[in-house]
Amino acid sequence: MKNGTFIPVTRVQSRPDVKSDGKVRFDTGKPTLTQQGIDVDTFIHDNHALIQRLRKGTH
Repeated sequence: MKNGTFIPVTRVQSRPDVKSDGKVRFDTGKPTLTQQGIDVDTFIHDNHALIQRLRKGTH
């Protein structure tokens, strides 16, 4: 017997890995800059103009 009340079916969704520092990370399978042996601070310093240009494209 239908009473007109819609009850959504709950789905089990896969959740991203939650690390101990509280940041949610998705495992992309690609190594990070640090894992590749690249110093992040140097990378940002050397590519500052490129990073700023890419950021402006997202706004």
